[in-house]
Amino acid sequence: MSDFTYFYVLQDEARRRTMNAINKRLLITGGIKYWDKTTLCSILGTEKGNALKFAKEEWPKFYGPDTHRGFEEPWEKLAYRYLPQKDHFDLAIWQEVDGRQVLVALAVGNPSNARTHLTVKWIERFYGHNYLSGRALWPILTCAEEYGKLLGCERVLIKDPVDSGKYERYGYARYHHPQVAHGGNYFGKELT
Repeated sequence: MSDFTYFYVLQDEARRRTMNAINKRLLITGGIKYWDKTTLCSILGTEKGNALKFAKEEWPKFYGPDTHRGFEEPWEKLAYRYLPQKDHFDLAIWQEVDGRQVLVALAVGNPSNARTHLTVKWIERFYGHNYLSGRALWPILTCAEEYGKLLGCERVLIKDPVDSGKYERYGYARYHHPQVAHGGNYFGKELT
C-alpha cells in the first residue's frame, strides 16, 4: 500500500467516524431534517460532484458584505497546495438540497512534521441555501479531530480563525504555537 493510499484510508475512516457520531447524536436530539443526505468526502472526490468547480462558480454568487467576500486565493490553488502532501487533511461536505447536490463547506490543512498537531488552515462554507447553514463547522472540526487521533497527534489547531467564539463552543482555546514567531494566531484543542 502506498503512503498516499494509507493516509487516504485514514481520512476516509475519520469521515466515517464523524458521520457515525453525527447520526448517533441526531438519534438522541433530532434534527435529522438538517443533516439528511449529507456526505463527507475528499475535495477531489467526484462521487457527488466537482467541489473545486462548485466553489469557483457557485459560491461567489452569495458573497457579500453581510456574508463573506471569499479568499484572496481560489480554492483550486489552496487545495493543490496541500493535496500533494501525503498526510494532508481535506474535507468536502455535500448535501442534497431540492434534488441538487450542493457543496456546503470545504476545509484543508496538514499535520506538523513530527505530527504533534494537525493544523486546519482554510475553512469556508457556502452562504447559499442549504440545510446545514452555520452548522458545517461541527463536522469539519469533528473530522479533523478524528483524523488527528488516527495520526497520533496531540492536538488540532485552527490557523487564523475568523470568529474565535465559534471555535470556543467546540472546546477550542487560544493556543501559543512555540515554533511560530509571536505564537501566531491559533486556536487549539487537545486530543484525548
